[in-house]
Amino acid sequence: MQIPWRAAPRAALSSPLTLLVSVVTALLLGFVVAAAVLHSAASGSAAIAHQEEHLCRDALHPSLETKLPHELVAPFAEHVGTTVQGQPQLLAAYTTEKRADFGGPQTYAKFGYRPGATEHLTVLEGGAKDGLWVPRSVADTTGVRVGGRGMGGRLPPVTAIYEDLRDPLPDWWCSERHHVVPNALDRDELASAVVWMPTFESFTALPRELATATDVTVRFPADVPATVAEAEALLTAGAERLRPFADVEQVRTESPLVLPVENARQTAVNVRSAILPLTLISLLIGLAGVATVTAQWAQRRHGELRLLWVRGAGPFALGGRAALELGLPLVVGGAAGLGVAHLLLPLYSPSDALPPGTGTTAAWAVLVAVALSLVVAFATAALRAHRAFQVALRGNRLRRVLTALPWELATAGLAVFAWTRVSDSGLATTEKIGGLPRIDATALAFPLLVVLTAALLAARVARWGLAASHRARFWSRPAAQLAVRRLAAAAGPVTGVLLVGVLAIGTIAVGTAISGSQRTALDTKSGMYAGANSTAQVKSDLTELPAALRGNSTIVGFVKLNDRSALVVDPATFRDGAHPVDVDPALLSAPLRVGDAPRREVALPGLPPLNPSAWVPSFPKLGTSGWVVPVDAVADRGDVGSWYVWSSKPLGELTAALAEAGVKPRNLGEKAKAVQGLPFLTIQWTFGFVTALGAVLAVVAAIALLLAVEVRRRQNALSGAFSTRMGLRPAELLGSHLLELGAVAAAALAAGLTASAVSSGFTVPRLDPAPRLTPVPEVPDVLPVLVTTVAGSVLVVAVAAWVAVRSVRSAKVGELIRG
Repeated sequence: MQIPWRAAPRAALSSPLTLLVSVVTALLLGFVVAAAVLHSAASGSAAIAHQEEHLCRDALHPSLETKLPHELVAPFAEHVGTTVQGQPQLLAAYTTEKRADFGGPQTYAKFGYRPGATEHLTVLEGGAKDGLWVPRSVADTTGVRVGGRGMGGRLPPVTAIYEDLRDPLPDWWCSERHHVVPNALDRDELASAVVWMPTFESFTALPRELATATDVTVRFPADVPATVAEAEALLTAGAERLRPFADVEQVRTESPLVLPVENARQTAVNVRSAILPLTLISLLIGLAGVATVTAQWAQRRHGELRLLWVRGAGPFALGGRAALELGLPLVVGGAAGLGVAHLLLPLYSPSDALPPGTGTTAAWAVLVAVALSLVVAFATAALRAHRAFQVALRGNRLRRVLTALPWELATAGLAVFAWTRVSDSGLATTEKIGGLPRIDATALAFPLLVVLTAALLAARVARWGLAASHRARFWSRPAAQLAVRRLAAAAGPVTGVLLVGVLAIGTIAVGTAISGSQRTALDTKSGMYAGANSTAQVKSDLTELPAALRGNSTIVGFVKLNDRSALVVDPATFRDGAHPVDVDPALLSAPLRVGDAPRREVALPGLPPLNPSAWVPSFPKLGTSGWVVPVDAVADRGDVGSWYVWSSKPLGELTAALAEAGVKPRNLGEKAKAVQGLPFLTIQWTFGFVTALGAVLAVVAAIALLLAVEVRRRQNALSGAFSTRMGLRPAELLGSHLLELGAVAAAALAAGLTASAVSSGFTVPRLDPAPRLTPVPEVPDVLPVLVTTVAGSVLVVAVAAWVAVRSVRSAKVGELIRG
């Protein structure tokens, strides 16, 4: 006898629809598994990139800093050059401020040398690189110009006057900020910009009275690491290079990349643990889809399978035929899913930089998923043959038991347990400065467990309703009656589509809501903490803003005594520059009490006694406690602790406008760096992936709905053809199918959106990585998600109804009856 599965791969071509659905199902399955691996690995790379934005490129490699007698600078530079090899070096040296004579009024100045410094300065006069480059502040004080010589001719001639460096510095200077930007608040030394020497030899030959102690920094420029592995390799190699200096007295090794690497690794672990449960659920749904496709294959092949059974083929043989016939499509689909996951990485992942070996891990994961799908196809076909040909009269007892089990009670219990973790915020703070809070994956699973429970409950209610639908009598509306009967006849596929549909819509809504809330919370908390987009401290005598800052900035006073704080604001301009706040402008004309500030009279330095009756819950910079005072109530601006310019403009434009007006700002700040954003981004990236998986589940639900319609093509065509010949109009036939399929879509929308709204409403305020900062995260506007999901559902229902009606119109009743 010929082996029944010998021609199986070629026989698959006889059912192109089954072939196509198998490929698509395996593609989605492979995409989910591969995307989970790629996303969790890429989140570590994204964490590295985010933290590198707050670091200096030249300081990523471990660097050296020391303070030496001036005569030891040259020997130290030579020692570093001979000890550290194979890595570019950028040595810089700066003297402390000393009184310098340039032929006019004397001033304090510091001298420095850094290779390439003159190429990163803005020249105002001159420009030759064989002499001194003097900052404009020193030139204006001393009156020196190009061609002048200092210290009685003992210094090289001045060949350029350059614009003083100011914050925010270009990347090339950021590691040297402490040395090149005068610190106006440092009272231990007089602040001065740097006079740059033309060569290292001229720097080491400075007169003794100008150079005693010298600060030396040695940076090692390196390529910016894109992944956690690259960053760790850079740290390891750098530490090994600088090991000879570990025990050298007064030489410090700085490694600012150590904590970012730890944070990035923890971020990858957090994201991986958080997305794992949903990935497993999606994998199970994908395998259930493979089982459905196999069941549909068995239904189409029923006559052939019975013939093979009669000729002696057992369940294992028939299961093997299914695995061989569907195996190639499943393998091709899995490989395509892996490729699509790589191709769409920039769309669903926070970074497209993958650590070495990630692609291999993803390929192995897809291989396991494909192997599982083959096992499911084999088992489904074997069990179906066993039920059909061996125990047909006994029914499927196991299936009835599994259906009767209250799985929704189990998931509801897990959701309650997860809520107990959410109630503790799902986050645990760390004592390490700059470290990440521990993110509880169980807490993050709460909204997904709620959605899963809603899906299981909706499926069970739908099954009960369809089982009792035979009592429904809508013959006065035949379209509705036919829709109900068709739903009841396909209770299994309908509840399956409903289950996946609720999961898809719920996860999309939950993922969008939570990721959006974290993004908004980070922006809002940063703005409330900083006060404005950019801030700069100024002297109290600045009462008028420069022309470039009018309409976009404001001047604010800040007073702090122990744990009490107050802001002095200008009601006319405050809303121009401050972070947007929902406060009636009229309230700013009188003192305000903010949040839980004491309801009694208080006295703060430079302010009148405060006991206002007007109250607001929160305010920029003050948070939920403090007072707001109009500037007109201040008798002497000099008595107020500090004054700032708050602006909605970027920090660079703010400092440029102040410098152009002759104002020297200090204590600069900006919203983008006010709050550690990585904890927010970790949760955002996690639920961004949840949204992506929800989109995949939506595709699965749409395919399942179309497949359910296609599987019942003959039944629909026969019943529809008889109905139309009995007087059912074409419009009523279309309406019947729209009502049938629309009921399933509407139920999925209602259950999914309700579950997501409830779970997100409870979860979003609790997932707060910075609870001490206001405001609490809030659920964002859900209208775009609602419109998108409804529009997508309507489109799928319309296509499925068109397919069903088209099969009726093209049917030949005689052939259907004979078939």
